[in-house]
Amino acid sequence: MIARELQGAGGSRGLGTIVFPATVNAADPAALTDGDLSLLSIDANGRLRCVLSGPTPAGIVGVQPAVLVDSLGVAGRVVAPAAATVIATLTPAAGTYDIQVFASYDAGAPAAAEINNMQFRKGGAVVTVLQVLSVANAYSPARNFRLVLGGATAIDVQSIGASTAGVGYSAQITAIRVA
Repeated sequence: MIARELQGAGGSRGLGTIVFPATVNAADPAALTDGDLSLLSIDANGRLRCVLSGPTPAGIVGVQPAVLVDSLGVAGRVVAPAAATVIATLTPAAGTYDIQVFASYDAGAPAAAEINNMQFRKGGAVVTVLQVLSVANAYSPARNFRLVLGGATAIDVQSIGASTAGVGYSAQITAIRVA
């Protein structure tokens, strides 16, 4: 489950995830019923349906809203990418999305030239260069964007220059549909 705002002792934070144990039924039964915690099902179109609490009231269809159905994420990793190598890519359905992007080096000995050697792109055009420290497993803050996508527009994280041998480039993109 993706939460838009998380409240905690330190105040409000942006996007985050909450994990709920659940069973998944790929057969997609016509009527979902509440299990011990929750029951998930995937319909023929790949949409996730769920029941999170007691029985669905009469007249209500227990299908996940389109806003959440069209939310998705991807993580990618490439070791020693050449210049302009895509690390992670998504092509969400048409709509307006809140995008969260993480990038880091996860292995090897990144050289000083690898500081900020990844960029976030929309449709092949650079949106911004990402802040990435040239230290393995040092995570920079997530970058957040709101983008309108046309359904055939890819968003991706790409290396800028060639990497040092043995350095692992990792990126994660989460796209949460808001309209």
